[in-house]
Amino acid sequence: MIRKAPATVIDGPVSLAVAPAGDIIALDLWAGTLPDLGVRTLHVEPRRWWLFDAAGRDDIAAKIAGNGAMAPIGGGLMRAVLTGPGWRGLLMISAVFDAENPGFRPGQVAATVIHHVPVWIAPIAADACEVYFAASHSEDLVALWTRRIALSAAGASA
Repeated sequence: MIRKAPATVIDGPVSLAVAPAGDIIALDLWAGTLPDLGVRTLHVEPRRWWLFDAAGRDDIAAKIAGNGAMAPIGGGLMRAVLTGPGWRGLLMISAVFDAENPGFRPGQVAATVIHHVPVWIAPIAADACEVYFAASHSEDLVALWTRRIALSAAGASA
């Protein structure tokens, strides 16, 4: 007998906004600690940070000196902003990550896959997060999330 796993429930409304990620620079820092760079940073790997709105900031290269390297990556990424109490439940659909863990909060990031697509999830508030993914997968993820948001709004659970 094959049992169907229970469907993930989206426990509240959620809205979706998707746009190109914009100005993001990957910083690989192989020595020292991350100095105060004066820009928003996201710690995405043990020795890698993403710097937001840092293009044209020559002072950042001077602060990094010989301790790391930078490369622009924003052109190939999309940023989805999920807002509303249901964002955690929505991300549990087709995912291999426990987004419902209350310890997952602003200032943290999780790299995982959703619907076979590599993503980086960054909570920005109790009721909102940003999800970054390759632009080439935008259509698939947006279709998945839009469909599940509509089903949830209609009261369906599957």
